[in-house]
Formats: sequence, structure tokens, C-alpha cells
Amino acid sequence: MSERFAVNRETAFLTQTKRDIMHLPPTRSEQQEADSSTRAESGSVKPGKQSGRGKLSGIRLKALLAASIVIVVGTSIYYLAINPRLENNKELAIAAAAAGKTTVIVVLPVQTQSSPELTLPGNIEANQMTSVYSRVDGYIKKWYVDIGDHVQAGQVLADIEAPQIDADFRMAQAQLELAEANLRLAQANAARSQELFQNRVNTQKELDTLVAAEQVQKATRDSAMASVTSAQEMKGYEQIRAPFPGTITARYIDVGSLVAAGSGRTVQKLFDLAQFDPVRVFVNVPQADISSVKSGTQAIITVDEFPGQTFAGRITRDAGAFDINSRTLLLEIEVSNSHHRLYAGMYAHARFALQAPAPALLVPDNAIRIDAKGSRVFVVDSNDKIEVRPVTLGRDFGTKSEILTGISLGERIVQNPTDDLHDGMVVSVQPSDNQSGG
Repeated sequence: MSERFAVNRETAFLTQTKRDIMHLPPTRSEQQEADSSTRAESGSVKPGKQSGRGKLSGIRLKALLAASIVIVVGTSIYYLAINPRLENNKELAIAAAAAGKTTVIVVLPVQTQSSPELTLPGNIEANQMTSVYSRVDGYIKKWYVDIGDHVQAGQVLADIEAPQIDADFRMAQAQLELAEANLRLAQANAARSQELFQNRVNTQKELDTLVAAEQVQKATRDSAMASVTSAQEMKGYEQIRAPFPGTITARYIDVGSLVAAGSGRTVQKLFDLAQFDPVRVFVNVPQADISSVKSGTQAIITVDEFPGQTFAGRITRDAGAFDINSRTLLLEIEVSNSHHRLYAGMYAHARFALQAPAPALLVPDNAIRIDAKGSRVFVVDSNDKIEVRPVTLGRDFGTKSEILTGISLGERIVQNPTDDLHDGMVVSVQPSDNQSGG
């Protein structure tokens, strides 16, 4: 019986709590049930009064616990669902405010603290390079060097067997012997004629004839000697010799190859010879930088095949005239190559230290617009408005250019300006990954 009263009591308490929260009056049935429960409890359950009060306290504790759970759940729902949605709405509002603006990436000009450097591409060539041809007709008897061999000046590269040259030499020697014999005979006749003329045996005319014959034979002997010398020199060309110290870069012959005298496309080459110490580096310098690079200027040469290594060089001469198509001047840089690490035909970079009269402002080339209106940059002011300014360009250093007038240090320059940018336009600014223009 007491349990039924406790249940009725609990039900009445929960109902009353609900109505208190919703501010509703109790119904008639609920009021009667509550009164009957109270009377029954007071008249019938007097002995268990202390037990009923304990149960009432437990019911209240459960109610408080349920209210706490509701509060915790509500707070969690707010911070996990409602608050992120509010933050997202704020971001959407900010994005909606900036939706009507064009976003630009800006960079800051850099003031050089030291003399800028000019880096130009170049080609490495040998100090001397030539193709070796035969001076006589014949067959290759033997060759002594191959590609990659280092040779000295005058070193024999190959032997040529030239039968015609040998025959001409022997003939020239025979002609010389004949001319010397005829000269001795003429000298003897002239001497006897001189004695006979002194003894008045022959006439002056006969003496003059024999003396003249002696002179003729002497000239014939001299001609024969010259022929022998020439034939001997031609025979010396049967040995192919290096004209200067260097390296054999190509061999075109083998034993038994037929070679002909001369040079050109129709005549076979024997060897290619090049001298690689020192080497020459040829670069084309733009007209704007020609005042900074002169004969004697030091240069640093680098090649991609040897990262981190440099080779010292010096400008030895220039072409003396600009190329009319590129408006560049050809320079020759001499570089020591005693270790033979640089080869003819390699691609290189030549770096020059330029002397700047004053620190310059440098900006990326993609921040400069050059069109029919001239050279301009787009500056973003403190109010995020575009200001189009004409500028005066200085030297071009490949990825960045020198600005002489038009901007100041610290101003924000638009990178890769689009065609829709104009004066007074409000933009949204995004810094570049590389804030500086250097």
C-alpha cells in the first residue's frame, strides 16, 4: 500500500514540476488525485512516515540529476553544433563582403645593398681547333694516335706511302747529278779556252761562248738543287705531324686508306685536333650592360655538370661591333683549363660583378607591364586601392629588373597584373610566398 502511495506521490511531483516549468495550472483530476494521495498518506501510513520522506528525497535527487544531464547535453549541442555554425556564418559573411573584390598578389621591391651581378649564357670553345689533311697523294701506311690522345707540336700522327713523291724525289736527285756533271764540264772548257785565249790561239768570241756555257750549267745545277729540295720537302709530308700541342678529337683514317692532297669537302680529313688549355668562353652582352664589362674584366664561369664549382676567367677581347639582330656584343673570356675539366661545346654561365652607382630597386619581371602605354607597375596603397604608375626601367637581370624612377621602397607592387585592374580599383590583397622582389 505504501508503495502505491509513493508512486502516486512521485507522479504528482513530476507533474507539478512540469507544470511549474510550463507555468500551467493543475487539472481537476490531478488535484483530486493529489489530495486523495495526501489524505491516504496522512491517515494510513503514519507508521512509515520516515520511510516516505526518504523516498521523497530520492525522487528530488533524481530530478536534479535529470536537470543536470539536460543542461550538459544542451551545452554540448551548443558548442558542437550551434557555435561552429555561427562561426561559419561569420566567415561566409566576410567572404561575401570580399566577393566583389579582385584578389591580387603583391611583392615588395628590394633595395640592393651590393653591386648586382650579371649572369649570361655562354659557349665553351677550344683555344685552337683544326682539321688535319694530307699534303700528298698516297695510302695510309700507319697511324700512331687516336681520339683522346694528347700530342705535342711536331709529333708524328701518321705515315703516308706516296710512290709518286718518292719517284719525283729520285728524279730530282738524278737531275741534280746530271747538272753538276755538265757544270764541271763547262768549267773545264771555259778554263782551257781562257788559256788558249791568253796564248792567242782562240778568239774572244770563242772564250765568251764557253764562259757563258759555264754560267748556264751553273744555273741548271742551282735549279736541280731547288728541285731536290722541293721533292725532299714533299717527301717530308709523307709524315703527318701535329701543328700545335693539343688533343686528338677525331680520327677518320685507317691503314690502307687512300688520301689526296688538299682540303675541303671533297677531300678526306685525317684527324681533328683541339687545344683545351686555356679554353675560350663566348658570351653575348646586352647593349645596356656593355659599359660595365670591358677587356680585362674578371668573370666567374660555372657549368651545370660541376655544381658549386667555379672557374676564374678574364675578358680578353670583344667583337668590336654589335649584332644588328640581337643588339648584343660578342665577348671572349679566357679560362685556364690545366685540369682539362672543361670541354669544347659545353654550355656555361658567365657571371660578372657590375658596378652600380647607387643602390637600385629591383622587382620581379612579372610585376612590370610593358605595352603601348610604356612601362608601368600597379601599386596598392594603404586603402587597398590600385594606382597605376609609369616607371623607368634600368638593367634586366634575368628574373628581375631595375626600377630607376616611379616607386619607393616598401610599396606593394602587384605581381602578374591582369587587364581588369585600373586606377582607384579596390582589391583584396594577398601577400606573395616570396614577399621581396629579389
